[in-house]
Amino acid sequence: MGLKKYFKNLFFNRRLKKSGLSFPIRCKINGVASVDRQGALAQSKENDELQIVHTPLKKYPHNAYVYSITLNRVLGYIDKELAQKLLYVFGEGFCLDGEIRALLGGKPEFDYTGCSIHIYDSKEMLKDLDDFSHLRS
Repeated sequence: MGLKKYFKNLFFNRRLKKSGLSFPIRCKINGVASVDRQGALAQSKENDELQIVHTPLKKYPHNAYVYSITLNRVLGYIDKELAQKLLYVFGEGFCLDGEIRALLGGKPEFDYTGCSIHIYDSKEMLKDLDDFSHLRS
């Protein structure tokens, strides 16, 4: 292992420990009540692959969307506190693997579906795809 890689891993592990995170991270996604996102969740299944992508917005610099690889759509976003911790550990523009663990019924008065996910400390799920042309068709 090269010296540069050694120090990179050392600093990563230190930030991970300081953040209090341990993988896989289990959480629910937010922002699922819109019609578009409910439609995407209705088409989703347990174990569908996800990407959790840091996409800063003017009012929400810690914003991290939960993106369905299967559907090529945004399902929602993770909460601010978790996004801040992931940003601290992985830096701006992070993109992490995840998967849907369970589709959940929402509160009866709102009548919407929610989603429980796992987030992994990798971006290996898309690694074996060399050709992304299928995403454009």
